[in-house]
Amino acid sequence: MKKRSKFFIVEARRLIPLLFLLALLVGLTVYDNFFRLEPTAVPPQGDTADSLLFTTTDWGALTTPTTFNLVADDEGWTRVSQELGVELPDYPFNAATEVAVFAVNSEIQSMNVIPKFGESEIRVLVEPKDNFYHVVTVDRQTVDLDNAVWQFVDEEDRVLSRVIPFWQVEEGEQEEGTGEEEEQETIK
Repeated sequence: MKKRSKFFIVEARRLIPLLFLLALLVGLTVYDNFFRLEPTAVPPQGDTADSLLFTTTDWGALTTPTTFNLVADDEGWTRVSQELGVELPDYPFNAATEVAVFAVNSEIQSMNVIPKFGESEIRVLVEPKDNFYHVVTVDRQTVDLDNAVWQFVDEEDRVLSRVIPFWQVEEGEQEEGTGEEEEQETIK
């Protein structure tokens, strides 16, 4: 009696879906590595240890006047993005642990806390860029200081805007206004 050897036949059409899934997996891995949200390492300005780390959540093209907005709650996150006409990515903004900063016609380069008598200053170095917006988040504990004033400055240390967050406005002042907007003073 003759022994028959068995062999396995693989049809190429059955491998095509597996090769397609493998290509999708490799493509997704490459995409995730290029578009990952990571904390931006900010080189210290001089010898200061007060540099803050922030995370870029979105950027892109936008044609509106130069503005700087601080957001400390989910309603503000939605309101500011709608006012600017920006559809933000599905970033899990956590108002309990983060503060968001929206910069229009500017790119945020670094943030530093500068202690001063009676108040703290959070100095945000921005690079003016036409038709550009930049959204970053920063840890709330590092910037939620009593009497803190946010100053947005350019590379020549000119103050572009000064913002006092609404959540630091005293009770009496908050009753006069809506309490939802920041007090913003833009210097041209």
